[in-house]
Amino acid sequence: MIKFQLNTKTFAGIDSKESVISILKDEGLTEPVFLVDEIVATTHSFKKLQSLFDDKEEPYVIILLRSCAEPDYDYLDEIVAQLRKIKAACLIGVGGGSVLDITKAAAVLLTNGGRGIEYRGFDKATTPGVPTICIPTTAGTGSEITINAVFTDLNENKKLGINGNFLNATYAILDPEFLLSAPLKVAVSSGVDALVHTLESYVGSNANIITRMYAKEAFRLLYSNLGAIVDDPHNLEKLFAIQLGAYYAATSLFNSSSGIAGALSYPLGVYYKVPHGVGGGMFALPVVKYNVSHGYYNYAHLYDVIAPQDFVLSDEKKCEKFITCLEALTKKLNIPDSLQSFGLADDDFAHVVSIMQPLQAAFDQNPVRLDVKDVDKFLAPFFSKQAILVS
Repeated sequence: MIKFQLNTKTFAGIDSKESVISILKDEGLTEPVFLVDEIVATTHSFKKLQSLFDDKEEPYVIILLRSCAEPDYDYLDEIVAQLRKIKAACLIGVGGGSVLDITKAAAVLLTNGGRGIEYRGFDKATTPGVPTICIPTTAGTGSEITINAVFTDLNENKKLGINGNFLNATYAILDPEFLLSAPLKVAVSSGVDALVHTLESYVGSNANIITRMYAKEAFRLLYSNLGAIVDDPHNLEKLFAIQLGAYYAATSLFNSSSGIAGALSYPLGVYYKVPHGVGGGMFALPVVKYNVSHGYYNYAHLYDVIAPQDFVLSDEKKCEKFITCLEALTKKLNIPDSLQSFGLADDDFAHVVSIMQPLQAAFDQNPVRLDVKDVDKFLAPFFSKQAILVS
């Protein structure tokens, strides 16, 4: 039996931001509260969105959110306290994945009560949240479509979000104009995050015919257009293709499963502030190589969508070429091949190995068996030889 869900109504395309007013009117919603990244609030794209409300004399409230890659439960509770005070009945999140995660989680907390940490895990919410409209300003996390909202528990130094029931946005607006203001490092990290979602969801143990369909189209769009982040960063058509690719990849991911690369990046983000997308991107290629070297050749199907002229090649040969393509793309996007570029020293190797030990469940999603107790061998290439000897 195949299980698949997609509950968010989506408006997509250049100037799709103009749909917001009609959405609110159709839903009978007034006085929305914008939760907007403090930097995004200064951009031309947000000012244009704000002007739609000003021109029609529609009342609204703006709450600026601090720019942060990894929100925590304490900060979520701070924002919810403000929203409860003003009795917010509709939220519009404008920002990267962190802002959208806060928006979705806050919506649920407004109707379910309590603190964010009480809903950590899966399907803890029992009541739908207030209506939400999510407008991403990065193309990567796919938070605008997923049923997940990721937060760090500062007490335990762990990431485990609020997931499942009612965590999807009511509406998503995919307008590529909002991507124009993303700094290069943010755009790269986000885009590579989407690429990792595609790779992992296609081969994960819970993948099915529908999720693979989304993943294949996501890979085609992302592989063909991610280079524009470096070469043609103001091309709205290419940005929209990346945006759609991230959307499809996230749709595939939350309906199937993630994997090793994404899992490894989470502890590194908590302890060493490694950007999630870049961290996943560093490990994605070694995971593909590991799987192919152990006889897993289903990546050939992804290679087919970018090089259909090579249909006569064996699946093994296609996978070899697939690896070459990924190597070229990650090099173009300047994805590091060493954790030392993030300030990790040789002495950190043993600690990094230790914080990965709780990740066996994610490792189990990989199509080729890899025990987390052997992660030291997998991590070794990201440190110097001296680090391995010291450990």
